[in-house]
Amino acid sequence: MFASLARYIVLPATVSDFEDAYLARMNRIFAIVFAFHIPVFATIAFFNDTGAIEATVLTTLAVLGPLTALWTLQSKRAISVVIGISAMFLGGLLAHFGQGPVQIEMHFYFFVLIALLAVFANPMVIIAAALTATTHHLMLWFFLPSSVFNYDAPLWVVAVHAAFVVLESVAAIFIARSFFENVIGLEKIVSLRTAELEARNRDMSMILNSVDQGFLTIDRQGRIQDERSRAVTRLLGRFETKAKLSDVIAKVDAQAAEWLAFGLDEVFDGIMPVEVTIDQLPKRLNLTGQTLSLQYHPVEENELSHLTIVITDITAEVERQKLESDSRELIRMLEGITNDRTGFLEFFHEASELIECLRSECREDLILMKRRLHTLKGNAAIFGLDRLSDACHKVESAIAELDDIPQGKVWTELFSCWAQVRGNLRRLISDTGNEYRLTDQQYNQLLSGLLNREPIETLAMRVAAWKLEPTETRLHRVSNQAKRIAKQLGKGNIDVIIRAGNLRTEPTHWSPFWSALIHAIRNAVDHGLEAADERRVMGKSDSGTVTLTTLIEGSEFIVSVADDGRGIDWQQVAQIAQDRNLPNQSDSDLLNAVFANGLSTSNSITSVSGRGIGMGALKEATEALGGNIEISSRKGEGTEYRFIFPLQSMAPETQRLLASYGLEADFQITAA
Repeated sequence: MFASLARYIVLPATVSDFEDAYLARMNRIFAIVFAFHIPVFATIAFFNDTGAIEATVLTTLAVLGPLTALWTLQSKRAISVVIGISAMFLGGLLAHFGQGPVQIEMHFYFFVLIALLAVFANPMVIIAAALTATTHHLMLWFFLPSSVFNYDAPLWVVAVHAAFVVLESVAAIFIARSFFENVIGLEKIVSLRTAELEARNRDMSMILNSVDQGFLTIDRQGRIQDERSRAVTRLLGRFETKAKLSDVIAKVDAQAAEWLAFGLDEVFDGIMPVEVTIDQLPKRLNLTGQTLSLQYHPVEENELSHLTIVITDITAEVERQKLESDSRELIRMLEGITNDRTGFLEFFHEASELIECLRSECREDLILMKRRLHTLKGNAAIFGLDRLSDACHKVESAIAELDDIPQGKVWTELFSCWAQVRGNLRRLISDTGNEYRLTDQQYNQLLSGLLNREPIETLAMRVAAWKLEPTETRLHRVSNQAKRIAKQLGKGNIDVIIRAGNLRTEPTHWSPFWSALIHAIRNAVDHGLEAADERRVMGKSDSGTVTLTTLIEGSEFIVSVADDGRGIDWQQVAQIAQDRNLPNQSDSDLLNAVFANGLSTSNSITSVSGRGIGMGALKEATEALGGNIEISSRKGEGTEYRFIFPLQSMAPETQRLLASYGLEADFQITAA
């Protein structure tokens, strides 16, 4: 117990820099305050007729103690002890020279000084002062009682005074020690905590520097903080302290840097939810031969103050995905060629013409360019060439954003995708062949007709039909695309009914129309068919139905696309047409509005539809064949588009050739 008490009273031998500086300042302050006691005590002695000169001399001697200690002692703690003893001497002088009616009240000075001495945060100062005060009272009570009391005080009164001194000293010692532990010793506590934090930081740095990812934090001004992993410098290069992240990124990806700087302003402004604004920040950086991904994590206390950013080199992953995409595309091309060689080659040659137009011819005609792009996008999607379709969509988006013809990167990506498609096709087959292959069935039918001496007219009609394409082939092609679009839009499996009627058309003559027909299919699936839950509410089956038909009615060849969806909202069409200053009073006006360039009833633009371009391209292709369009639509029941053409437009070249030999030209072209 005594050992513990001794350790509590006696401070540790080590004196910190903070304690040394603090005690030096306190010692000087007390010495100065004590110096001011000289005139005060002299004044008190003068008014009490206790000897002003004597008071001046004795008070000066008492003050010389601390001053001498300041000049001679190195230990600041020792100087504080001297000050504590001198304080009690001054208390004794005050009681002596303050003799009179308030002499007893002068004793308060002892208690005030003992309390004040706690600021030295050293119990030994309190103990030294208490012992001095007790000795003073006992000695003067024996030799000069009038110096202490203004009455004949017994010994027990001295004991009472001593008891109060002991009580206050105990409290003062507790305060002094607590002050030492919690304030004077704070530097040690801080040092220990700092050492712990530095150890943790070293451990954390070791962990961060051992991984390939870059970890960094930026403040509200976008400045990179000092704490970051070594991989950041390896991935982004060296940069100055407190550099802005956007400035660092600008050295490797200027477009991403501009995007980031703008986006960070919105993130830290806090106007919109932080999850929304962070989602708008760039996710990738494209360096020379390297791709980096960026992930953002908010650091929030009361408000968003910092962003932690994780940078990952995903070059290998991107390359792997590209190779997988190449492989999938190559497989789709092989399937397309295997299933429909003629159709695929026709698409390829048509796409080649569209690409050449986009390179040069159509650059001055924005509307025509939009139509070409939309057609190329739709037909690329039919054959599963998703990257080419996506590249077209990006160009469309750039045009919509600028309302002008864009330059640079989007075109480079589009033409690069096309070059890869062309290269893949050449790996599979020759893309220049237009040879016609006779099937065994066609060969046997012709041979049988010749041997049976069938009329020349019959044989000629049969041979003429060989180079004509079954409409069923085209309808099956767009049927597959309709199903893909439905899955892409989350509408599940849809039913597609094909009624081709065993009819045929000239491939070259009809290719632009069949290519443009995909826009009607897209509209039927995207805008026409409802989602499964909406269809259930309306009492319909979960799966929507699209019906594709080719037929001949009298002297007309008709292509029909029908769906059992929600129907056209003609009031909405009229309102949009009115907003765009288009005629909107008659049924004919509304029909024309449906096919007007840029008019769409969709609330959003997707990779499938929403730009109001495709239907205009379809109308143009229809009219080029001498056809016209009819629409019948009932709200909640569905819509049917009927494309009506003169019968002779099905195979005009074939019919002219037959007519030149005197054969009947007004016939229906059916399978041989």
